[in-house]
Amino acid sequence: MTIEAPPGHGWTTAELTESLFAGGSLAEGAEVVGVESEPLGAGLLADTFRLALRYRPEGAGPATVVAKMPSADPDAARTAASLGAYERECRFYTDLAPRLAVRTPHLFGTLDVDGSTSGMLLEDLSRIAAPGDQLDRADADQLERARAELAGMQAPLWDDRDTGGLDWLHRRMGVPIPELAERYRRSWGIAQERLGPGLEPAQRKLIARFGEVCGAWAESLPGPFTLAHHDFRLDNLMFSADRVWVLDWQIAGWGAPMWDLAYLMGSSVAPADRRRLEADVVRRHVEDLTARGVPNLTEEWAWTEYRRLSLAILLVITPAAGTVRSTERGDRMLLQMLDKGATQALELGAEEFLPA
Repeated sequence: MTIEAPPGHGWTTAELTESLFAGGSLAEGAEVVGVESEPLGAGLLADTFRLALRYRPEGAGPATVVAKMPSADPDAARTAASLGAYERECRFYTDLAPRLAVRTPHLFGTLDVDGSTSGMLLEDLSRIAAPGDQLDRADADQLERARAELAGMQAPLWDDRDTGGLDWLHRRMGVPIPELAERYRRSWGIAQERLGPGLEPAQRKLIARFGEVCGAWAESLPGPFTLAHHDFRLDNLMFSADRVWVLDWQIAGWGAPMWDLAYLMGSSVAPADRRRLEADVVRRHVEDLTARGVPNLTEEWAWTEYRRLSLAILLVITPAAGTVRSTERGDRMLLQMLDKGATQALELGAEEFLPA
């Protein structure tokens, strides 16, 4: 029997018991005997809930977990499926997270949904950390701690051919480039009526122009490559007084190293602060990666790639803008990110890197 499961989702105590046991989070013979759920929010591609669990014997497993499930919204679920987002995130936690020097929630177990492993039971960090807010802005301390976590993610797998060859970890966000370019143009055609009036003419022009060449641009990204989160921003980070955790690995892939740094700076820092800080942030990132054993890095290379990849926000957000469900907060976030991303790319002269 499904207990306290919200509409569009379901789990049984037997399924939760099996998942926690398979994940090594529940001793043999122990079982989940009760569960209550509390919605934590609906992301662009997934729904999350806090589950309070009761066990026999009492206290046999984690008191609370976060269940991250495929979206109950059909359009969002189709978008996620086209990206391989649910499998990708599960595989990140099981296959790659143990190899990285980056903090993530602990994976307690996975859940099968519609015949595929696409739901997860994750550590509940709410008692020790607070989520970032994309509609706010990162302060200098948050920015530096997030940047350091990024270096810990990138360095261990830098230019590792075996990892880059994993069939599920496709470079450039996991969909064929022609399909991505078509999704971009189709989505902007839908979203510009809703979001376009909030942008300046030069920003709208850049977004439209990039849509014509984004496939060729992505194909031309030079190496080296490493693991890329591809959506590294405030909403996907949680902060305690001295630590930061990175969440939401649904579009992680094998990608360009400066993607995530440019994306963080463009999406999560006030434009005036970005202009003032970004050269120093890039320099510190090169120093950090070098100290972690990454060879042959120069500040000149990093700054060029940072400028090139200031277009990354447009490549992630524009295809999503016309395909995910429209909500008040979601639309505010999408508009803010398009505004900041286009401004960043224009100010850094990223049009220089667009194919003719």
